[in-house]
Amino acid sequence: SSGINAEYGVQNKKRQKKQARGRLSLDTLKSSTKGIIATANFLDYGCRREVFSLLDDFTDKKVEKDSESQDVDDEIAKEIAELKAEKKRFQIVDTTLNNMMFIAVFDDTIEVCQLVHNILSNLREKKERKTRFLQRIIPVSNTCYASVEDIKKTALEMIKDTFYNKTPKTFGIIFKSRNNSSVSRDEVIKIVATVATDGDTYSEFNKVNLDNPEYAIIINIVKTITFMGVVKDFKLLCRYNVDELTKNYAASIKPQNEAAD
Repeated sequence: SSGINAEYGVQNKKRQKKQARGRLSLDTLKSSTKGIIATANFLDYGCRREVFSLLDDFTDKKVEKDSESQDVDDEIAKEIAELKAEKKRFQIVDTTLNNMMFIAVFDDTIEVCQLVHNILSNLREKKERKTRFLQRIIPVSNTCYASVEDIKKTALEMIKDTFYNKTPKTFGIIFKSRNNSSVSRDEVIKIVATVATDGDTYSEFNKVNLDNPEYAIIINIVKTITFMGVVKDFKLLCRYNVDELTKNYAASIKPQNEAAD
């Protein structure tokens, strides 16, 4: 009902104000920060909880028990250290936008594009629905300042290993901008497409295919920051829309207490 929705909306705003304290801000992001963009279809805090649950399921960083006779105090200390390390690995960045968050990843062993691909492929393969509030989950392998020059430089660094060879491939460029008017969609798509074909050098091998590209170059601009990533199976995995991908799957959502921020 509208009354319930309004109450949830008020609660969500209160949580957002509380959770914003101590978070990283967009202005503090360093160039080439990697991470994950998550969008919510309704509740931000529910989305956040679900994303961290997926990250926990698909990253092997749980505390191992050395032996049954291990001292209890040592075990507790080890678990506390693990929790602290986990918080450092994944940090929420305050985008100040409703229903969109960025989770910065500070673990060099994690390849975010592969991680997100693994999560979505696993959900598709097992036909599981583990989320209710999470809408999209988009990997970000590079960030930069939202200018044409910086985007061109970052795109070159990001795609050269994959694109600069004589193996035929198709690509599409997905662009979205929020709260930014300094760069235009057409300008960004043109410059990134030029980089993807290296001018004319690889134009014979790298072709645009917007319907079902082998690689999708995803560009999100939020205020003064550009988030970029290259993903595979964009159409197969429902444009990385978790909600759409799993909507017909049986729910396997377990009741959880709300996690503390």
